[in-house]
Formats: sequence, C-alpha cells, structure tokens
Amino acid sequence: MKVLSIALLAAVCVLMSERRQGYPYRLRIIGHFHEAEDESQEWPELHAAIREARKAYQAGGATPNWEGLDVMIGELPGQLRQNTV
Repeated sequence: MKVLSIALLAAVCVLMSERRQGYPYRLRIIGHFHEAEDESQEWPELHAAIREARKAYQAGGATPNWEGLDVMIGELPGQLRQNTV
C-alpha cells in the first residue's frame, strides 16, 4: 500500500514561498505536486484536489487551497497520517 507523502505537499508550500522571493523553483514545485498526485491515487477525492491544484499552479501560478487539502488529509485513517510524518 502506498503511503501519501505529506512531505511533498509541505515542500510545495515552502518552495512556493521561496519562489515569491525570487528563487527559480517553478519546475520543482510542479514536480512535487505531480509526485504527491501520483502517491495519492488510493484516495480519489484527495488525488483530484492535488491534481487540480497542480494544474492551476502550472497554468497560472495559482496558490492551492491549503486549508481544503489539510481537511482532506485529516480525514485519512489515523495510521496513514502517522506513517506520513
């Protein structure tokens, strides 16, 4: 069973913050989104939300709805959340 890597989404958040400061991380951000998308396939709603966030960022640099993603991740079974930290 794949375990969702929360660390990838955390990295996206940090890289987006650093990109606003001028660091050239656009492709790295998209790559992290894509990896998180791939790893979330077992959870269709979360997978779709990550995919939409990636596509919106890739198309125009939109910031994801972090609160919405956090709620979805919080609804994962407890053991999965513990294994992802």
